[in-house]
Amino acid sequence: MKVSDILAKKGPEVFTIAEDKTLAEALRLLVTNKIGVLIVIDHKAKLSGIISERDILTACHKQPMDYNNLNVGDFMTRNVIIVEPDDSIDYVESIMTQNRFRHVPVIKDKVLVGLISIGDIVKTLLTETKEENKYLKDYIAGGG
Repeated sequence: MKVSDILAKKGPEVFTIAEDKTLAEALRLLVTNKIGVLIVIDHKAKLSGIISERDILTACHKQPMDYNNLNVGDFMTRNVIIVEPDDSIDYVESIMTQNRFRHVPVIKDKVLVGLISIGDIVKTLLTETKEENKYLKDYIAGGG
């Protein structure tokens, strides 16, 4: 199974925010859309980072009085690990686990084509396991 299989099911929708927007604006987008991260884009609409709920919480804890004045660009993760549609789910799961993050942008030909989460991977693997179990049970019950 590949990243493209997950994107085919969940779709390409990705929420973005500009680097110069405030953390308050980022939080509003996260809460309104019930999501965990935003892709941060630069003035050329290119991926420049990613900001998560945890990034915002950390910033607010460090500077609680400046929450409405702090820029996303100052608190986002800049060195974003990306994956491609042809990457295997096993590979993506391993890099997410090793690097301890829950979301990864999907890039094809230098263009953002989606975002997948560890939840998407778990859901896909669970569905795959259930299907395998069903086939095995049917095989055993049918006697081969």
